[in-house]
Amino acid sequence: MIVQLKTAHSDLTVGQNYSVIGIECDDYRVLNDLGKPYLYSAAIFTVIDATESPDWRSEIGADGERYAYPPLLNAPGFFEDFFDDLPSAVTTFWQVVNQRLAQAA
Repeated sequence: MIVQLKTAHSDLTVGQNYSVIGIECDDYRVLNDLGKPYLYSAAIFTVIDATESPDWRSEIGADGERYAYPPLLNAPGFFEDFFDDLPSAVTTFWQVVNQRLAQAA
């Protein structure tokens, strides 16, 4: 899935396309301009290409919110481990993201 920023944000560039890494509570996780995989409201983006990777694990929460990630990034607490610099999470994240970015190019 490719989205384009339509609203100014401190660590994203207006008009820039971003590859969505996952969806969490209807927000998009993208690599920002600092290379950090943060969550951002879907409302600040325009969807350029809605095609999602066929391997994403998708589910709907109790309030109808959507969650979708590649299998290796879908474990509970994965991004907490990533931001705590747990080596296995950091390695897994960059392997998955680099592989997907290479496929997109």
